[in-house]
Amino acid sequence: MRLLLSSTLAVVLAGLYYRYMLEDDMPVPVEGQREFFLFGTPISHSLSPLAHNIVFEQLGLDATHRYHLHETSKFSDRSVQRLLRSPSFAGAAVTMPHKVEALKYMDSLAAEVEEIGSMNTVVVSGKVVEGGKERQTLEGRNTDVDGIKRALLASLPLEQQGKAKPFGEGRSAIIIGGGGTTRAAVYALSTMGLSPLWLINRDPKETAAIISTPSFAKYDLRALEREEQWTEEEAERVACGVGAIPSFEPVTEGEKNVYRLAEKVFATSGNRPGVRPLLEMAYKPHITLMYKLAEKHGWQPIGGIEALVNQAFVQDVYWLALSPVTRVGGLQLQELKAAGEVAADRVREAAGAPVST
Repeated sequence: MRLLLSSTLAVVLAGLYYRYMLEDDMPVPVEGQREFFLFGTPISHSLSPLAHNIVFEQLGLDATHRYHLHETSKFSDRSVQRLLRSPSFAGAAVTMPHKVEALKYMDSLAAEVEEIGSMNTVVVSGKVVEGGKERQTLEGRNTDVDGIKRALLASLPLEQQGKAKPFGEGRSAIIIGGGGTTRAAVYALSTMGLSPLWLINRDPKETAAIISTPSFAKYDLRALEREEQWTEEEAERVACGVGAIPSFEPVTEGEKNVYRLAEKVFATSGNRPGVRPLLEMAYKPHITLMYKLAEKHGWQPIGGIEALVNQAFVQDVYWLALSPVTRVGGLQLQELKAAGEVAADRVREAAGAPVST
């Protein structure tokens, strides 16, 4: 069953909900004001405000555009819903623990969200009139996919990056983890023609749940649970990987097995021809345990800050260039790219990661 019964029904239901929740309690809009938010908890450490507000400053929009943290344990909280329906609301990022809960508050979902089952971005997609009152419609998107793809593609020569299968024919990949980021990685790597995808995780049941996801039935997903499963053939064709676990010393047998299996993959393939990048989604610290392990065996680790700055750039593209409601008139993509590059280096510096040269 699709996550949304129909876009029309979704708009009607969302409209009724918000009229009940918010009517007669909406903030007075400020002319030209555009407000952006991060919803989640804990978020005080987030570098997202730095990433987006520097873009606004670089584009000369800082007088009207501002990105704020809004810490909340419930996406259904009245304060969140008021912000979503404020006339000055222009977009939002959604982080843990709301990436699934937020789906039901959207008027529509992008294709990647329907397949993955989680979102991280709210885009103002249009306007609708209900009961004589106009409100903005909201679309859920998942730019984690873009962050993963763009960070991995940047490790390849330019002539390969635009190909349907940039890593070549018959290449595979590994994904370490079993949460929502793993699902985004499945989608991202599959769209680059990588197959099979080997899943390494401490919890076999969690991995089985991902593999059995109906929308993933078209992909060749395999659980890597024992070292003997990893053959010479697999070591030869593996092209890249995504690490999606926190950087803590392994304690349980399941956690230790994750590192044993990852080292088996790295050690048997790292000395073969070609670059094999591992994107480590964790970025605190910049040099994680898995980063060190991959580097030790000849893989090319990429810090998770690269996924962060790339997905943030794509969010800015949706908010400032593509949304029919919040886009900035006359803004050129090259201007946005240049602003994004400045912001990315500031974020890298703040995270203790290398800046671009």
